[in-house]
Amino acid sequence: MDRTRALVESSLLVALSAVLFLAGHFLPLVGMVFSLVCPAPLVVLGLRHSLGRAVLGVVAATIISAAFTGVVGALFFCFGFLGIALGALGRRFDRAVDIILYGILVSLGSKLLLMVIAIKLTGINPFGLEEAEILPMIERISSVYSSLGMSKESLSTAREQMRATLSLIPLIFPALLVMAATVDCFLSYIVSAAVLKRLGRETLPRLPEFSLWRFPKSIFWALVASLALQLAGTYQPSMAFLQKTALNLRLLVTTLFFFQGLAVGWFFMGSRGLGRFLKVALTLVVMVVPFFAQLVLILGIIDVWFDLRSRFRGGRE
Repeated sequence: MDRTRALVESSLLVALSAVLFLAGHFLPLVGMVFSLVCPAPLVVLGLRHSLGRAVLGVVAATIISAAFTGVVGALFFCFGFLGIALGALGRRFDRAVDIILYGILVSLGSKLLLMVIAIKLTGINPFGLEEAEILPMIERISSVYSSLGMSKESLSTAREQMRATLSLIPLIFPALLVMAATVDCFLSYIVSAAVLKRLGRETLPRLPEFSLWRFPKSIFWALVASLALQLAGTYQPSMAFLQKTALNLRLLVTTLFFFQGLAVGWFFMGSRGLGRFLKVALTLVVMVVPFFAQLVLILGIIDVWFDLRSRFRGGRE
């Protein structure tokens, strides 16, 4: 590709991404669709052009966005770095899993940078929310509930639940940040891959079927480590960071076990000929019923050690 053509194409991709971002920012409801699609042009940029040119493109798009949304609004264009990273990684790696893992690191890094800037601008640190910062949030939400006609008894119960939830968020915020980076990267990858396939241009490697997802046995030992850290924190109250680390590690590991259990469920449902709609419906039931969610979590732990799907396939042959 000659230099002039490369410059024109990269400029068009950057402009398209900026337009989609602004549409997602200003348009209600349908803006969510534009927000999901806007990383796709930057993935193409990362696939077809050098990393330096792609980074310059993201900077230019951020400046364009700032002209319409202001500096704070333009900060949310940080997903652009994830887009060009997915493209650059797609050029280097052949496996979707490798691209996703490195993409999560990029997404996490961009979110940490965004959070540092947000802390400087607002003075609110989500890692260490104080009681004085939580109470105004509860009061604002309570006033909304009160205006909707909620009784005093129900409002009092809701306030206590909100207080407990908001007090827990600073403790598990690191795990929530990792989860957000994972979901962000995963959705960007799926949508960008679908758009690229539709355009017939360079494509990203295909993700393995969900029914075949399986995590390494080492995550079980991460669960054991979280329990050990919690026990150590109980005997050493002065080292509060141990229990906080244990809580975040256990939350992340149990989430992985849960998804592995869901993958096992999808495998067996598929082997019984259940359609996608029924599988999605049963998955939603599992997610909203705590008892079923616990069973799926235990199923995921068992599958890590015994590989139930391989045993089932072997038994049918």
